[in-house]
Amino acid sequence: MIKPQENKNNTLVGLWLALLSLMVFLIIIIGGLTRLTDSGLSMVDWRPILGFLPPLSNNDWMIEFEKYKRSPEYLIVNYSMQIEEFKYIFYWEYFHRLFARLIGFVFLFPLIYFIIKRYISKTTFLKLLIVFLFGLIQAVVGWWMVKSGLVDDPYVSQYRLSFHLTIAIIILSILVWMTLENLLPGNKDGNLKKYKYLKIISLILCLLTIISGSFVSGTDAGKSFNTFPLMDGKFIPEGYLIGESLILNFFENTIAIQFNHRWLAVFTFFWIVIISIYISLNNKS
Repeated sequence: MIKPQENKNNTLVGLWLALLSLMVFLIIIIGGLTRLTDSGLSMVDWRPILGFLPPLSNNDWMIEFEKYKRSPEYLIVNYSMQIEEFKYIFYWEYFHRLFARLIGFVFLFPLIYFIIKRYISKTTFLKLLIVFLFGLIQAVVGWWMVKSGLVDDPYVSQYRLSFHLTIAIIILSILVWMTLENLLPGNKDGNLKKYKYLKIISLILCLLTIISGSFVSGTDAGKSFNTFPLMDGKFIPEGYLIGESLILNFFENTIAIQFNHRWLAVFTFFWIVIISIYISLNNKS
């Protein structure tokens, strides 16, 4: 039985974890909007400590703009861009990076407080340490992803983009799970083992659908066809299989990427609906 003080501590830690979960969810959305506005390559350097300040003067803006003018994206895609247009995309990426730093502060300082107050068990601390390490990796991967679009090609690597999103989903999943553990400590699923593999399959399908979506975003494959369920009047469109490598075809052929993502999402949706109904009916019986 949980003591009243322990329950209070669990609630406090749980609310903190819920806030972190919400912030990670929001930064995934912000990252998606940054991608949709083509803003991710506007900041051509990485200053993890000093980069929290935006340009404060016209001279600062001109310096940043001159840096951007040397990037492949400006030279190949945005060669007619003016300073006001640059500010728009710069602020999107700046806010993305600033929010990531804010998550770091919200994670670190309360954690120190909870450790001092001994509100966190060793098991919880180890889980949070894993989240912290994933966060550090995420920061490095984020810059590694941006860097792929700053050399010759004005587009980031879809592989690095997918890796970046996958880590974010893993972090979010761990935080949500820990939030539920702390806010609902007495809520045990008696049928967890019975439906364990069905739930694992559901989670894997959701993750694969999200990852396939990142490849759609990274290659702009969503622009291939605008009809559904048929693509160019066919279920399997022409050009689904091109090139010598079957494996690379699934990750670099925009037609295959769009087709796979569409039908994987449809299959995942119906799988989860059917499994949810199945578990619900069996729990009542």
